[in-house]
Amino acid sequence: MGPPGHLGIGFAAKRVAPDAPLWALLVASEALDFLSFGFQSLGLESFGSTEISMKHGLVMLEYGSVPYSHGLLMSIVWSLLFGAIAYLITKNQRTSLVLGLVVFSHWVLDLIVHPPDLPILFENSLKLGLGLWSSGPGFIASIILEFTLLIGGIIVYIRWRRSKSVEE
Repeated sequence: MGPPGHLGIGFAAKRVAPDAPLWALLVASEALDFLSFGFQSLGLESFGSTEISMKHGLVMLEYGSVPYSHGLLMSIVWSLLFGAIAYLITKNQRTSLVLGLVVFSHWVLDLIVHPPDLPILFENSLKLGLGLWSSGPGFIASIILEFTLLIGGIIVYIRWRRSKSVEE
C-alpha cells in the first residue's frame, strides 16, 4: 500500500483518538516507511527493482530486503514502541493505543498488496504478502483501494470535526 491509503487510516483514527494530534496520527501511519528510509540510508535494508505492466501489475525484478522496518515481528515492536513513547508523553492510554495500532495498520495494509516479501521474523524467515499488486487488474484495484481509503479517512475526519464544532 502506498502513502494515500496509509494516510487515510491516520485521518480516520482521529475520530477514535481525539486527543492525538493529527500530525502524530499521520506520522504513525507512515512510520514503517520512515524507518525503512532510515535503514536504507544505513545500508541495512534495500528496495527491490520493479516493473509495472497493465497485464502483470507490479513485477518484482529483484526483491528488496525490509526485515527491520516491515517484518511482522519488527512491525509489532515498532507499534509497541510508538505507543509506549506516546503514553510517556501524553499519559493517555487511548491515544497511545490508537497510535500504536495505526503504526501496525501499515503492515496489515502492506500485507494485502505486497507480493510475498514481508518477513515474519527477519530476512531468511517465511515471507508473507497476498500480492494484490501482482496482476494488472489487482494493481488497478489497489490504486482504487488507496484512494478510497484516503478519501474515506478524510471524510471520517471532516465529519468528526464538524460534529465537534456543533457541540461547542
